[in-house]
Amino acid sequence: MSARGVDETVAERAGGGLWLCLLALAAVTVAATPLLAAAENWVEVGADLEARFYVDADSISVDGENVRVVKRGVYNNTLTESLGGRPTVFRQTLGIVELDCRRRINRVIRIDMLDEKGEVVWSSGFMKQRMWEDVHPQTHAEATLRFACSKAGT
Repeated sequence: MSARGVDETVAERAGGGLWLCLLALAAVTVAATPLLAAAENWVEVGADLEARFYVDADSISVDGENVRVVKRGVYNNTLTESLGGRPTVFRQTLGIVELDCRRRINRVIRIDMLDEKGEVVWSSGFMKQRMWEDVHPQTHAEATLRFACSKAGT
C-alpha cells in the first residue's frame, strides 16, 4: 500500500471515530433530557411572593432509591441573573429535581431558564455532583417531595 493509501485509511478511521464520538455525544444529550421533553401534566405544588411552582405528574420516575420529577417555576416578573458571566433575563425555570423520600432531601440536577416566550435562554446541562439539601416544612419543596414520593409509591 502506498503512503497515500495509508493516509487515506487513517483519515477515514479518524473521521469514523469522530462520527462515533458525535453520535455518542448526541445519545448522552438525549438520554439526559427525556424528562424535560415529556413534561405535560402540570400540577401546582406551591407559590411564594415571587412565583408559582408546578410539577409534571407524568414525569415522575424512580431511579434506584431516588425519585426524579420535572418542576417548573413561573415568576410574576422577569428576573435577571448573571449566568456564565453575562446577564440572563428569564421568566420561568424548568428543571429536574431528584428526591430522596426517606431522608427528606432534594437536589436540582438540571435547570433551564426560559424567557417570556418559553425559549431556553440558559441551561445548566446535567449536573452530576450537586449537593443534597434538606427539604424544609411548609415550602413548595416539601409539597414537591410529598406529591412525587406519593405518586412514585416510595
